Amino acid sequence: MPFGLKLRRTRRYNVLSKNCFVTRIRLLDSNVIECTLSVESTGQECLEAVAQRLELRVTHYFGLWFLSKSQQARWVELEKPLKKHLDKFANEPLLFFGVMFYVPNVSWLQQEATRYQYYLQVKKDVLEGRLRCTVEQVIRLAGLAVQADFGDYHQFDSQDFLREYVLFPMDLALEEAVLEELTQKVAQEHKAHRTIMETVCILAFSLWGFS
Repeated sequence: MPFGLKLRRTRRYNVLSKNCFVTRIRLLDSNVIECTLSVESTGQECLEAVAQRLELRVTHYFGLWFLSKSQQARWVELEKPLKKHLDKFANEPLLFFGVMFYVPNVSWLQQEATRYQYYLQVKKDVLEGRLRCTVEQVIRLAGLAVQADFGDYHQFDSQDFLREYVLFPMDLALEEAVLEELTQKVAQEHKAHRTIMETVCILAFSLWGFS
């Protein structure tokens, strides 16, 4: 290195200047976005920037969380400066966006974009095993999810694409033959939902998560 300079290793922020930094946020659809913030910006300001990207009119149902140094999920304290909060507690400066508060009834969610984020959260919780359900319930929910995400059954020449789509909870250990049988049942469930609007399927799926 020229002139014998030694650079001290720092945390992996993408730093634009002494007064700004870029942090990454993983959304509920698994996409990752970046937000440019002041070093004095609060968690709430970051949340509002994410909400703007997602066209959410309200933010109070949602929050940001991170993995602590002990690998525990921890919600961001939104009123505090975000960078200092992450420096002190986070394992790395990667945030996760998610539903923080569930309303008593999904009908309270007036905006379609809000309902869609709740749908993504409930689907994620089912697939990752946080919301427990029977095999029959999994099939029904998978049929709704396929209709919501892909549209009507008749648009596809075959249902082979379902084999590449995550339909069942990760902790549901299935033999190959059983998996194939259940996938065919999901295809029939999907067929039964033809002509049902995406928004209706999203609402129905979300309602299950509130029950």
